[in-house]
Amino acid sequence: MIQRELPSIPPHGTVCIKFPVQFAAEGRGFLRVRYYLKQKTPGLKEGHELGFDEAEVPETKTQDSLPKLALGHSEKSLQIDLKETERFVEILGENFTYKYDKFLGTFSGLKKMGQEYLVHPMEYNIWRAPTDNDRKIRLEWQRAGYDRTRVRTYLTKVSQREDKTVELMTDLSISAVHIQRILNIRARWIVDEKGKITVKLDVNKNMEFPCLPRFGLRLFLNPALTQAAYYGMGPDESYVDKHRASWHGIFKGNIRTMHKPYLRPQEYGAHWDCGWCSLAGGGRFIQAASSQAFMFQVCPYTQEELEKKRHDFELEETDSTVLCLDHCQSGIGSGSCGPKLSEKYQFNEELFSRTWTIELGAKEP
Repeated sequence: MIQRELPSIPPHGTVCIKFPVQFAAEGRGFLRVRYYLKQKTPGLKEGHELGFDEAEVPETKTQDSLPKLALGHSEKSLQIDLKETERFVEILGENFTYKYDKFLGTFSGLKKMGQEYLVHPMEYNIWRAPTDNDRKIRLEWQRAGYDRTRVRTYLTKVSQREDKTVELMTDLSISAVHIQRILNIRARWIVDEKGKITVKLDVNKNMEFPCLPRFGLRLFLNPALTQAAYYGMGPDESYVDKHRASWHGIFKGNIRTMHKPYLRPQEYGAHWDCGWCSLAGGGRFIQAASSQAFMFQVCPYTQEELEKKRHDFELEETDSTVLCLDHCQSGIGSGSCGPKLSEKYQFNEELFSRTWTIELGAKEP
């Protein structure tokens, strides 16, 4: 951190100040300027932080550097074997076994280096525990059935490619019971010989439905995974319309100390504009990354639990660490006692795509 005393600047005036800053060759770069009180005033001490500004440096590359993983594989040429039944596809590598459920279009088991990561199958996720400001829009969401959706799969193709990867392609829809389709999705899951998973989701939304609360994947992970790290906006929660008090950086924390104890439980703790996130604990490590900025949330509670309970002290932890990887969420401002959410913050895209890479392994010391 560089500290420098600024010259006196008149109101609405400008001044040019040069700083000897060197940015990294890789990753997004941001300049954060913090302001401190020069002299004490009644109620505030000298050096009190008054605020900050942040600006992205456009010359830096867009790819964010990721934490290194010890993936636990040999350097020899590796091979993937497949076992397929009517419902499941097992992908067997040198030190991993993944189980894909063709009826769900997601993985129901991820075992790597002798450790199982999933407690329950992955899910496609469009619902969130309504916030206080969602009190009106939630009625539209519930009429549309967003809180009780089901996945229906139509076709799954399994292929081993020339680059030694396995591709699982599933066409599926997300619908509410007795209501027409909300989303049509083509999901492509690619697993390489080291166990790295790449998923690309191409989504078509039925525009007769209201804006979505969110869209993404929900992973129910081993509860030992409690140490979180991420590159994005933090350290507090941040959303598309609520991030002026946050800044970009690499942040770390325990999922329980990251809990936001709202008096009435609701959606909380997401982080906006992320390049990657990771969880560690119990000899396990998982990280997810995307070249396109995404949101994530991790907590010991399900969105169903947060919606059901009326008070924070009533919350009961689930049997897993719940990780939500979100392509996007609708904003959370207004709508409670004021105007409805501004259209620019409503997640209402008709066509969108998202790609994540997911890696499992042991964190390097």
